[in-house]
Amino acid sequence: MRLGIKIVPIAAPLAAASLAALVLLAGGAPAQAAVGAFAYDEATGKYGASWNEPDEKAAEEAAIKGCASDKCKIVFRTKAGECGAIAAIDNGKTWGGARRLKREDAEKAATANCEKRSGAGGKCKVKTAQCNK
Repeated sequence: MRLGIKIVPIAAPLAAASLAALVLLAGGAPAQAAVGAFAYDEATGKYGASWNEPDEKAAEEAAIKGCASDKCKIVFRTKAGECGAIAAIDNGKTWGGARRLKREDAEKAATANCEKRSGAGGKCKVKTAQCNK
């Protein structure tokens, strides 16, 4: 006697269900980026920085706005998990910037980059340092 047992492959439906559950657990939405930018006006020594912005455009706009000079330009950007720093001499005419994984390392590198430029004379100080998530 033959029993009416039907064997159904379950691998494909199981994989689809697992993928759907994974998307739901992840929130279904992409993670927000945390990016930053640093702006500088070499004529006046004004600077601006942004951090933990959702995208490059927002980061650049915030840094330019913080700089508060129509001659400010973006001098470097930072990615998620990165820190950035700007160091300058008192009058702001000589400066240096850097990005690193740790704030302290970014500050040291920015100071060293400032001091490498002519006219610094070893008088560079960190003006701003920020880190992204």
